[in-house]
Amino acid sequence: MQIILTRHGKPDLHLDSWFAPMAMGDWLRHYDQAGVVPGAAPATTRAQAQAARLVASSTLPRSVQSAQRLAPEREVLRDPLFCEAEIPCPPWPSPRLPPLAWNAMFRLFWVYGFSLPTEPLPQTRWRAHQAARRLVELARENDSVLLVGHGLMTVLIARELLALGWHGPKRPVGGYWHCAVYREMG
Repeated sequence: MQIILTRHGKPDLHLDSWFAPMAMGDWLRHYDQAGVVPGAAPATTRAQAQAARLVASSTLPRSVQSAQRLAPEREVLRDPLFCEAEIPCPPWPSPRLPPLAWNAMFRLFWVYGFSLPTEPLPQTRWRAHQAARRLVELARENDSVLLVGHGLMTVLIARELLALGWHGPKRPVGGYWHCAVYREMG
C-alpha cells in the first residue's frame, strides 16, 4: 500500500502588488479561487498519478484543477479535510508589503497562537490527523492513493502518517507538483 502526497501546480495569480494587511483577506479569497497556470505537470508526477488507483484532492480550485490535469480521465475524490491551513489577517491599515511577505509573517503569527478568525494550529493539526487516517483508509481500500494537496497541510499530514507507522520523507513538500511517497511497512 502507498500514499502519494503531491503539491498542486503553480497558482495562476499575480504576486507583484503591494497592499496593507487589512486587504490580505481579499487577496487570500482570490488566491483560494485561483486555478493553476497553463502547462503540463512533470512526467514523473503524471506517472505517479496514473499508477495510483485513487486520486484525491482538497476542494480548492488549484488542487482540483491540478488533480484533473494529472489524471484527466479519472474522477477525483474531493474533500475539504485536505484544504490548506488558513492564514489570519489582522485589520491593520499599514504598512504596504507584497502578499508573500504578509503570508510569511501571518503564518508565523499563526504558529505562535494568533489565529482569529481562522482555524487555530491545534485544530489544524487535529484535521491533519483525521486527513492522514482518511488517506490510510483509502489506501487500504484501493491499495494506492494520490492526494493533490497544499504546502503546509501536506507537511502536517506527512507527520501524522509517520506517527501512524508509515515510511517516507519527513519533509514531503518541495516545489509545485512535487511528490512524496509513503508506504506502510508491516
